Amino acid sequence: MSTSAEPGRTWPLVGRAAELDDLDDLLSTAADGVGVTVLLEGEAGVGKTSLVDALRGSARLLDVELRTAQATAVRSWPFALLSDALLVRSSAGGGGHGPGRSPVETELADLLDAIYADPARSGARFDRATELFAALLRRHGDVRPWALVLEDVHEADAPSLAVLLQLAREGAVPRALVVLTMRPVPYRPELAELVAAWTRAGARYLELRPLNARATVELAENLVGGPVGPSLRGTLATTGGNPRLVADVVRTARAAGALVASDGVLDSTGSRWMDPLDEVVRRRVEYLGADVLALLGQASVLGTSFVIADLASLAGDPVADCWRTLRHGLAAGVVRARGDRLVFGHDLVREALYNGLDPDQRRALHARAAWALRQAGAPSQIVTGHLERAR
Repeated sequence: MSTSAEPGRTWPLVGRAAELDDLDDLLSTAADGVGVTVLLEGEAGVGKTSLVDALRGSARLLDVELRTAQATAVRSWPFALLSDALLVRSSAGGGGHGPGRSPVETELADLLDAIYADPARSGARFDRATELFAALLRRHGDVRPWALVLEDVHEADAPSLAVLLQLAREGAVPRALVVLTMRPVPYRPELAELVAAWTRAGARYLELRPLNARATVELAENLVGGPVGPSLRGTLATTGGNPRLVADVVRTARAAGALVASDGVLDSTGSRWMDPLDEVVRRRVEYLGADVLALLGQASVLGTSFVIADLASLAGDPVADCWRTLRHGLAAGVVRARGDRLVFGHDLVREALYNGLDPDQRRALHARAAWALRQAGAPSQIVTGHLERAR
């Protein structure tokens, strides 16, 4: 399976040999006529799209048809995800009766037009569309094995999820590799039900973890076109192995003119590019929501790791409330549990949240942190450090 950058991929694929081999084997299984389903989960920016893009080359080699679609929050109308994947567009770019459509596809297109025109009175049409989409998925591999990649199903429209749930209760899709990619958050009950149903149906679960330190540097070197120096390596180390954050670091430094070549090595210089980088990173975590980000911003004052009881004292909230708020951050990998403490998964994110605090708020938080940590018995030098930052 190729690891070179496919069209649409924004960075080369590195450090994923094991995962690529797994998907390659499963695609071969589907090519032999056996249905396989994969649940591919990982934090935002970890490279799920890049990984499944690599299926294109193998699908061509194995003569497996590949259908793909990506769910987005702005395309939430009924059956949007499955329509994008399964319904052939007309040559004119729209309409329900384009050349190449089967009778089932044509009926589906007509049903969807009617549903969109009058959703309130389309109960029977929804049921019929669900039935037809399920049949289309079941019969699509009758002539030729195929692969269906549905990305970001955590944002998929509810009717598409309902069809996939029905399929899960019937077992694997014949002669097909079905790959569903998702983030751990946001949590949706209907998605949790779907994942549970596919798990019971024997789906393979594949968690895509952050890159290790070596692969992180290799990715950056691919992006800049050569070896990277110690200053840039230091910033890369704060990305926590998240490929999107690695790309953000390189692109922001390059756009700011902060990459300088010396003896064949590219390194970052100065600090003026760090403010734009902070802004980019804060936008990356906006999906967590205001409450989670506000609490994580307070946690950033405590450092790269913190005890939840200390955060509760700092925030003035019960420990249980802090846990409830942070559960989304934990699921997303922004913070991770390490024994009795929590650790920021990407120090780059912690720094961006910290730098995004209003200066007066930051000083006040350091003063409160000093008091809370003194009460908790923290060493005097830790308390003193917070008092100095509170000035």
